[in-house]
Amino acid sequence: MKRVLLLISISSMLLSASMFSNFSFAYGGDSDRIDKNFMRDDKREIVLDKKSNKFYYDSTPSAKMDYHSAIEYCNNMDYLGYSDWRVPTKDELKSLLDLARRKITIKHAFQNIQKGIYWSATKDRYEQAWYIDFDLGRYNTAKYDHKYYVICVKKSDIKQ
Repeated sequence: MKRVLLLISISSMLLSASMFSNFSFAYGGDSDRIDKNFMRDDKREIVLDKKSNKFYYDSTPSAKMDYHSAIEYCNNMDYLGYSDWRVPTKDELKSLLDLARRKITIKHAFQNIQKGIYWSATKDRYEQAWYIDFDLGRYNTAKYDHKYYVICVKKSDIKQ
């Protein structure tokens, strides 16, 4: 009897999982979900987040580097005549994910973010920092010596 109940339970779980395999939180088609708060400037190779009034560097992707090198990379960046670039926080990076689409993607305005893991500036109390995975849509912490990509951000005072 226990085997029969176990078999029925497993079968019902598998059946219900297959019924919802195409489930999506998207409203309508993916094209209906374009976030118009993010605008790309192809000439300057930056993306403006109009909602937060920040610019993201979106030119040549960075090499993979450890946390301290990522902080130094953005802090030393001099691009468009500005030197106040920095590594984004965990929440700033999470805002770049477009979780409403069927497949997890990066906001459509970005053209040069790699599918992979990016450092955030947000540290935790265990000598680790938060990262965002732009391939799987997850975030977690990692030790500073791991090697991940980095994207730089700055407050928007660039003349339009």
